[in-house]
Parts: sequence; C-alpha cells; structure tokens
Amino acid sequence: MGPFCVVLTAGLALLGGVQAAATPVQEWGYGLGYNVYLPKGFKKALFVDNFSLYWPGSLPSTSKWAFDLGTSYPGGPGNWGTGEVQTYTSSTNNIVITTSGTLQITPVKNPVTGAWTSSRIETVAARDIVCPPGQAIRIEAWIKLGELPASKQLGIWPAFWMLSSAYRGNYWNWPMIGEIDILENVNGASAAWQTIHCGPNAPGGPCNEYAGVTNQAALDRSRFHKFSVDIDRTNPGGSWRGEKVVWRIDGNVVFSVDGNRVNNETAWTAVTRTPKFMLLNVAVGGSFPDNVANPSLGRTPTNATVGGKGSAMEVRYVAVFST
Repeated sequence: MGPFCVVLTAGLALLGGVQAAATPVQEWGYGLGYNVYLPKGFKKALFVDNFSLYWPGSLPSTSKWAFDLGTSYPGGPGNWGTGEVQTYTSSTNNIVITTSGTLQITPVKNPVTGAWTSSRIETVAARDIVCPPGQAIRIEAWIKLGELPASKQLGIWPAFWMLSSAYRGNYWNWPMIGEIDILENVNGASAAWQTIHCGPNAPGGPCNEYAGVTNQAALDRSRFHKFSVDIDRTNPGGSWRGEKVVWRIDGNVVFSVDGNRVNNETAWTAVTRTPKFMLLNVAVGGSFPDNVANPSLGRTPTNATVGGKGSAMEVRYVAVFST
C-alpha cells in the first residue's frame, strides 16, 4: 500500500471522531495517527514530530534528529560523563517506530557477553529552540515508561531533556551551559524527576551540583503521560529574576523554579535565554540510578536487571509551542 497524506483539520479529533476545542497542529504523514494540539495560551508550533505518521519499522527522521553513538561524544567525557555502561546504537533493536505508532527506545542486554546497548537521539542544530523576551515556549512529549517491576529495572534511566546548544563541539562546559530535565526516571520507580543544572562549576554552585535544582513527582507507569516544561519570560518588566521554568505532568504543575531561586544571572541566562536542543534516551547505569538505588546493591545495573520491552520508553510525539 502506498503512502497517503493526512491534514489534521482545526477542531476535529480524528481519534474516535471526538470534537475538540483545541486546535490540532497541521501535519502530513502516512496514517491518521494521534492529534497534537496547541495548548491553551499558545499560538503556534515551532517543532512537531508525531511518530504515528512514520512507517512502522522505520527510524526517526534525520531532518529532525541525530543519533548519539557509542559511549561518548567525540573528544567528550567517557560514558557520557555520568558513568553509564551502555553503548548507544542506531539499530532497530534499540530504536524503532512501532506498529502502535510510537517511537520506542529499548535497552538490550547481550545474553552472552552481558554488554548493554540502547539509543539516544538529539534534535539537529537547525531545530534548536529559544524563548524570546516577553514570550513563553512549551516543550512537550507524550511518553510511557516500561512496566517491569522495579527489581528488574535497576539502572534503567529513561529521559526527555534539553541542553544548551553551546554544548555542541565542546562537551566539557557542563553545567555552565545549562540543562533542563523535563522527565527523568530511574530504577523502575513510580516517580518522575524534574531538574535544572547550571552554574560555573560543580560540585556546588547556584544549582547545587551535581544534584541540580530538582523535584520528584509521583507517576503511574501503567499509561502514557504528557510531560511538559514551560520557559516563561512573560513577567512584567522583563527582569531575569521573575522568569520561570514550570514543569507539568498531564497539565498539572508539579514544579516551578524562578530566577530568584537560582540567584545568579549568568547561570539563569544559560538555563532560560540560550538556544537549546532536545534529547530522548534510555541510559543504563550511571551516577543517578546508583545514587537512588539501595547502597547495599552496589552499582547498577545488577544481574537482575532485564532490559527489553518492559524497560523501554515509548514516545507518541515531541512538540514545541510558543505564545
């Protein structure tokens, strides 16, 4: 069957024929897929990748995403700077569009060698995003995490996050370039972490590195959730101190940080005022899952860590909206 095109018409929800008040974003693709709607208060989409419009079995579009491969950036810190143990690949064993219309990133353990592989993608430079003065942008994805018991996911570390574009080609300027973690999860926990990283050095600094300025929210792993973060520069007067970063799960605010809390203009500027790229990955092992796990278990992953579909991260879409 040949490809066909679909335009999502304003006000019409193709899934189930339900009338919707929000405006769907116009898209072209190979199937009906899921609607991606403009959130209330936002006027346009800066970026949309609706994975249900890809052919099943394919990879993400190289016009939007680049693969991070191996165990480090070229010339960058080993093990991605965090002590992760996996090797990232572009194999469909690790990353693929499913028959359900999702992007699935799967950590896989080699049954013979015990070596781990997974995948990590980042948006290409042409898709970098920045929040202009007086405006707000929302970065959003619809994500489901694997349902294996926590005892079988020790060391599994899925994430949806952003780094400042200044990281490209340097790789030794973290945390000063600024990072926003929209969703992190480790060890199969029923929780989602939201974090910013910033400051001239680590440990310590205005963002309390290496931990960052962080929050933990409860999470039901049995279903998809809409994870989003707003970079909000609409405060009257435009002072950096009044700007905010606001995280939501399914539209509910779970965490907020303003410039006053960071109390360092240079650090805050790196977080909110510089161009950024988005990343999706599932790491295995590393400092974060190690720190959260019971110390008696030693380093993660353990022999009980399974991998496979039950530890995968599924993504229906990624989108960026602006006011």
